[in-house]
Amino acid sequence: MSISHRSNRLKLVGSPSVEKLQNGRYKLVVTCSTMNSREDWYSANKDRIFPDFGSLQSAEMSIDGLAPRTGEAYADMRLTQVESGNRSGMGQVGDYNVSLTYETLGSSFVQVKDDDTDYELNGLRSVSRTIIAEAGTDYAKTVGTSYIDHQIDDETAVRCFLASYGIDDTDSFRQVEEVYVEAGTLNVQRVSESDGVYRVTTTFLGVEGTVVGPIIARTEGDFEGLKTITVVSMQDASGASLINDTAPVASHSILNEFTYPGVVTISDETLSGTDGTYTFKAKDFSLMPPVASRVPATIKVSFKTTSTIAYTASGGLWNPDTWAEGFSKGIAWNYLPFSIARGFRGYRIDSSAEAVNSYSDYGIPGTADVFDMISGKRIFGNTTYNIKVSGGPTNPEGATYTLDYSVSLAFEDTSGVPYYKHTEIVATIPSR
Repeated sequence: MSISHRSNRLKLVGSPSVEKLQNGRYKLVVTCSTMNSREDWYSANKDRIFPDFGSLQSAEMSIDGLAPRTGEAYADMRLTQVESGNRSGMGQVGDYNVSLTYETLGSSFVQVKDDDTDYELNGLRSVSRTIIAEAGTDYAKTVGTSYIDHQIDDETAVRCFLASYGIDDTDSFRQVEEVYVEAGTLNVQRVSESDGVYRVTTTFLGVEGTVVGPIIARTEGDFEGLKTITVVSMQDASGASLINDTAPVASHSILNEFTYPGVVTISDETLSGTDGTYTFKAKDFSLMPPVASRVPATIKVSFKTTSTIAYTASGGLWNPDTWAEGFSKGIAWNYLPFSIARGFRGYRIDSSAEAVNSYSDYGIPGTADVFDMISGKRIFGNTTYNIKVSGGPTNPEGATYTLDYSVSLAFEDTSGVPYYKHTEIVATIPSR
């Protein structure tokens, strides 16, 4: 006795083939012969033998419909393909056969096969996934927002965001090709600016990550359907933040101009006439003039949150605000008093132990052949005289000083916070 399929006009030819698919799905191929091979293929008769796409395996056809036998029907088994004709494999030659292909197509999407995974985007995971459901099933995912936590074997799941999708609609099913991409760093570019400054441009895919250093620019774009965020940050050569209030980001050696201050002391010299009749003990200001030179120095470049000047040299800033001064006074010959005061711009006194910076005494009596002379003035006998030098900066030799310091606005971050470039020249002054 022949067995009918969905209609009394379709008789099974042999047994249907069943293929088990992934995720609880099945594929069923049913071959049937028709009652009237001569005329069933006519357009006027096609509804007798061709069910509607997407119709259930268990649904009765509209003409001579027949319910399935108990236990025969698969759940959600819907028609996806119809073929007909006199072909090998469809029964005996001469019969007009119809081949009906069904697949499990439910009201929610399921995967058709395992995911395809690659790592072509700077090592980020890209997942291609195919899902399927019955025709008209709503697809409600959003590019850039929807995500999956993708896991391979026992690894920690990796969150990937929907980058793109394509929908294939038929009367039987809705199939969606999805591409998910792992959020992360897409690209990093480091460019050396100068003075130890590196401009680092980092492009994130999907979600903005963290960067080191102040961010001076931020832009958004698109890459394969996902949002990209590109940030520009400022770093030093080691990859640390450029901003450091205590240490320079770069330093290099130079020769820098430095003027050694002159040195003023009191000289003591004996002057004699050509015939040796008179002798003068002369005391006066002795000057060793200033000298402009070039000394080894170091330029230190820092980037700070403050514009306040902060010297790092142990001696502070070399910027003398006082110079040496001297005076001499007494009573010259014939009771002529004198007083001489001088300022020695660019000079310091000699602070060494052997230096003489002041002298005071009484003039030698006039009956002698030896006379005192101060600043070119012969001192009257038995009168007091003084000569002295004082003041000026300390001896810079061997000490470390800041020779120059400048501050300028370097940049502002995206929040408007200013950062400042500090340039300091420091030198340990060598001996003259």
